[in-house]
Amino acid sequence: MISKAFRITLTIAVASLAFGSAAGAMAESRFRPCSNASLSGTYGFLHGGIGSSGNPNTGLTQVTFDPTTGTYAGEVTESADGVTSTLPLTATYAVRPNCTVTARVSLGGGPATNVSFVVTPTGFFFLFQAPGATSEGPGVKQGSANCTDAGVKGSFGFEATGLFLAGAPITGPVAFISELKLSVNSSGKGVISGHIAGSEDGTILKFAEEPVTGSYTVNRDCRGKATITPNGLSEMHFSLVVVDGGKQMLALETDPDTVVSGTLVKGN
Repeated sequence: MISKAFRITLTIAVASLAFGSAAGAMAESRFRPCSNASLSGTYGFLHGGIGSSGNPNTGLTQVTFDPTTGTYAGEVTESADGVTSTLPLTATYAVRPNCTVTARVSLGGGPATNVSFVVTPTGFFFLFQAPGATSEGPGVKQGSANCTDAGVKGSFGFEATGLFLAGAPITGPVAFISELKLSVNSSGKGVISGHIAGSEDGTILKFAEEPVTGSYTVNRDCRGKATITPNGLSEMHFSLVVVDGGKQMLALETDPDTVVSGTLVKGN
């Protein structure tokens, strides 16, 4: 039996090392200098770690950087202790020549907290640290994505790991892989079909035994929602952020008692 948790995770690890030529015939490699302009436009990112309660949490954030003012703003949806909430955020940031970044972030109008970034060619790595808590993960630029239901249709794969908390049908670690097809029906609505395989606290799930159906919507701001229904079981609900020109979608499950998030990756 497949549970109601769905996590997609994809690790993005790219170096920001570039090469510059020295004067004359000599050449040497070096780090390309960064500036505030190195973080410009809209990005989505997943992050997870341990909350101040000592329990796991995971989040999905979309922010837009303005290098001329050194500020960014957006929205974070977080699952902490199995409870999902959404808050606006505002921040200031400064990018150093070595591509490290210090920012001051305020959630929901609360006090500002320090966070750090490392700029990469495709986005950044993010780290949040506060007393008794930490959270980290990769960010990817939105790019020229066509953020409509039809604009993101196609075949996607995912890899997922996460946790079911007390209150979920099964409690413990989970892992999934899947193939999903996103398409638009004759009424113009986004629909999902496919199969999931994986492991729920040691119980093995097989592709042939776990077909799924569902629906999705993607808004012009590149945020969206999806519902996936395993055969004979209850719906699973997700928040989405489209990135990488529509080649990826970041996802966070919003059902109670789950701490799951990850990335759908479009096939060839």
